[in-house]
Amino acid sequence: MIGKQIKGTGFRGCLNYVLGKKHAALIGGTMCGQTPEELAAEFGIARQLRPNLKVAVFHATLSVDSTEKLEDSEENDQRWLAIAANYMKAMEFDNNQYAVVKHSDTEHDHIHIVASRICLDGGVVDDSWDYYKSQETIRQLERSYNLETVIPSWETDKRAQTTGEHRQLKSKGNKSVRVQLQDLIDEVTQDNPSMPEFVERLQQQGVEVQVGLTRTRTGFSKGISYNLDGVALSGTQLGKAYTFCGLQKHRGVSYDKGRDNALIEALMQPQHLAIAPSEAEENELESSEAELAATLSATANELELSQSELETTAPATPATANELELQLSILPERNETQWQKVRSHLAVEYSLPLELLEKLHSHSWLYAGSEKAVFTGRTLEGEARFAFVLDERGNFTTTHPLPSEAAFWVATTGEIERAVIACNPIEALSILLIEQDNSTTTPATLYLGIERASQLPAQFLQELDSVIIAMAADYMLARNALALLPNAEIVSPQSSWNDIWIQLIEQEQQTHKQNNQQYKQRIQDIELD
Repeated sequence: MIGKQIKGTGFRGCLNYVLGKKHAALIGGTMCGQTPEELAAEFGIARQLRPNLKVAVFHATLSVDSTEKLEDSEENDQRWLAIAANYMKAMEFDNNQYAVVKHSDTEHDHIHIVASRICLDGGVVDDSWDYYKSQETIRQLERSYNLETVIPSWETDKRAQTTGEHRQLKSKGNKSVRVQLQDLIDEVTQDNPSMPEFVERLQQQGVEVQVGLTRTRTGFSKGISYNLDGVALSGTQLGKAYTFCGLQKHRGVSYDKGRDNALIEALMQPQHLAIAPSEAEENELESSEAELAATLSATANELELSQSELETTAPATPATANELELQLSILPERNETQWQKVRSHLAVEYSLPLELLEKLHSHSWLYAGSEKAVFTGRTLEGEARFAFVLDERGNFTTTHPLPSEAAFWVATTGEIERAVIACNPIEALSILLIEQDNSTTTPATLYLGIERASQLPAQFLQELDSVIIAMAADYMLARNALALLPNAEIVSPQSSWNDIWIQLIEQEQQTHKQNNQQYKQRIQDIELD
C-alpha cells in the first residue's frame, strides 16, 4: 500500500478536489455533511476552537495495487473504512473530524482522507514526524490486512543502515546520527519546500546546514552537508537523495538561484563563518555535480559532463561564484528588443495567432532570448524550471533542466478533465488551436509539450478522465510516455500538428478567397444586368 499526506490551509478547495473527481464517492468518516459546502461548514465549526491555526487541513491518500481491490463494492468500501479508521487512530486523529472519499477513476483503488488537525477538545494533532509515522502505520496495516508491501521511492534513495547501526538500534533503542538526519530530512521535505525553507527547517531542528561552492574536476558545483550533535556528514554519506541535486530530484525541494541564493547565504551567515569544506564535503560536492550533469546530459544514464561542454552553456567569465550561477541558470536572459522579431517569426512560420503569442508573452511563458524564442517549462504550480529554446531553423534545445515534473503547458479555463501531450511547445499550441477551431464542446484541457517522459506530472495525469499522447513522428517518446500512463490513448498523425494547423489555415484562407471571388462575380453580374 502506498500512502501520501499533505497539510494545507483551506478545507473547501481540498474538498472540491476530492469530491469533484469523476466517480468520487463519500463512503464514511466522522461527519454528517455530504457535499463540499456542507463538510467545509462543519469543519469551520471546529476551526473556531483554534482560529489562529493556519495549517489546519490534513489530507492523506492511501492506495492499493489494482489486483487487491475487492470485487464486492460494499465489502471493498467497508474494508477501506476500517483501514481509514485504523490509520487515523495510529496518526492520533481519534478525536477529530475527517471524511473518507473513494476514487475509482484509476486502476489503483484509493481513498482520500480529509481531516482537521484541530481536536474536538480544542487540542491540535502534532504533525512532527508524521511522514515517518505514516510509513510505519502503513507497514502495520499491510500486515493486518494482508496487503502487498510497497517500498516507497524515498526509502530506496537513502543509504541503508550499517550492521553497527542496526545493532545500536536493537540493543539501545538509539538511532545513529545518520539515520536521524535521513528521517529529519524526509520529514521536512514532505510538502516540497524551497531550498531556503528546507535549510531553515533543519536549523530549527538543531541541524547545522552548510551549502558550499567548490571547483571540481569538471567545473563548479553546489553541495550540501549537515551537522547534528557534533557529527558532520555530507549529503553523499546519507544517500543520493540528500545531496544538493538529489534533494531537488528525489525529495521535491525547489531551487531557483535568483530567488534562493541570497536567502541561503543569509541563513548560512550566523552558523558558518569560517568552516572549510572537509574531504567528505568535497566528495559530496563532486557527486552533486555529477548528478547535475546527468540531468543536463542528452542521455540520462551518463553521469559525467566534460568541462568543454559546461563552457559552451554559458559565456566565458572569471572563475567565480558568478560562473556557477550562469552554469546553474534555469532560464536564458530576456531581450525585449528582439520580441517583435521573434513574435513575427512565430506568426509567419507556424501560423500562431498574434493574440495567443502576446498572451503567452504577458505571462512570461514565452519571450525573446537573443534572437530566439524561449518557451518556459513549468511545474503545475507555475514554477519555472527550464526552457525550450527554438532557433530559426525550427530546432528545439533545452536549458539545464532540473529534475522535476515540469513541462511547457497551457490550459483552457475550468477544472481540468483532460490532457493532451505533445513533443514540444509548438506542437502543443497547434493542437490547442486545432481543437478550438473545430469544436466548441472540448472539456477543460491541459496541453503539454515535453522533451522527456520524466517531465510528465504522472500522478496528476493518472487521475484525469482522458489523456491523449499526441507525439507526431516521435515513437520512442510516445512509448516512454505510455509506460508512465498505461491508460492513455495514443494518436499519431501523418505529419506534425503544426503542419496540420497550417493546412487548416490555408484551406480557410482559400475558402475565404473563393467566397470573395464569388461575391465579386455576383456584384459584376448585378452591375451587368
